[in-house]
Amino acid sequence: MRIIAEDPLTREILEELRRFAARRLRVYLWGESGVGKDTLALYYHRLCGGEGLFLKLGLHNISTTLAEAQFFGYKKGAFSDAFQDKEGFLDRAREGTLYIDMLESLPMDLQAKFFDPLESGRYTPLGSTAIRESRFVLVASGSLPLQEAVSEGKVYEKYLHLFHISLRIPPLRERKEDILPLILHFSGGRFKGMDRRGLLSYPWPGNIRELKNLVEREIALGKDYLSAPEPGPLFFPKSEVLTLQEVQRIYAKKVLEIFRGNKTRAAKALGITRKTLRKLVEK
Repeated sequence: MRIIAEDPLTREILEELRRFAARRLRVYLWGESGVGKDTLALYYHRLCGGEGLFLKLGLHNISTTLAEAQFFGYKKGAFSDAFQDKEGFLDRAREGTLYIDMLESLPMDLQAKFFDPLESGRYTPLGSTAIRESRFVLVASGSLPLQEAVSEGKVYEKYLHLFHISLRIPPLRERKEDILPLILHFSGGRFKGMDRRGLLSYPWPGNIRELKNLVEREIALGKDYLSAPEPGPLFFPKSEVLTLQEVQRIYAKKVLEIFRGNKTRAAKALGITRKTLRKLVEK
């Protein structure tokens, strides 16, 4: 499995994951959407050298109404539609890796029910009295630091003590030395030229996902020269001049959107306090 790691920040992340894998530590990866958390989770799984599967659990592949049955598995007759024994995620993750995608998106009651089995590896399938044990590596991802996610009521408090390591995955704009190598990787070297300065200075709010989509689109359109996307414009009505306060308010709201409503991180990026940011966006 190839990971593009030309930037020192990326190389440092991979080195940390190698150290964690030697002890099969439970890892929480956090960062903006599109920074590569899923890819790094799979990379960590392979570093850990388990013989089992890499299983990705999240709202995309688990029904909230059937979550316990899907997670713990069940015995025939456990409920009306249980016509045969069925393995759950914990069974299938044995000797492999269980990856919880966007932990904060799982309902809090499910987080609470899943906690003890995730910590101990011991569980009981629905309709059974026998305790099973599953040895697996646990990885989870999120958009927020774990402490912040807990403080905002998005993650069950006990998860603070579940993960051995919480690792921030920096956005692409902080890993500029990866940008051009990623373009070469995604394009197979198809472009005859590219606007290097523009590509390196563009903020990439969608991170690696946005970069990959841009490369694929331009190839599909038959382009042989790659330019950076136009930065998303702030909306200024053509017929009027805005006051400086109005411009500040619009820009503050745009930054808040980039950070998915997280006022702490948006305020830090703007160099102002949360209180000042709140006043700006509420005007």
